[in-house]
Amino acid sequence: MITAARLRQKLNSRPFEPFRIFVSDGAHYDVPHPEFAWVWGGRLFIGMPKRNGSGHDMAELSILHVTRLEDLRPAKRQKK
Repeated sequence: MITAARLRQKLNSRPFEPFRIFVSDGAHYDVPHPEFAWVWGGRLFIGMPKRNGSGHDMAELSILHVTRLEDLRPAKRQKK
């Protein structure tokens, strides 16, 4: 089970590693920088760009619905 403490640990890790949050309805949210997500009580707030490209939006999730976390590794560079 993912807890608020586990999410805070991921967000406060140094060096920070981007990660993806999966939730019970099948959706997922990327956290490319620690300032894109906030834990407040049993809620998780994730900032993200709006779909039309102008401004930002925010998702509010119950931590109870977070099913897993997955590290986002940068793609390996191909040798020329």
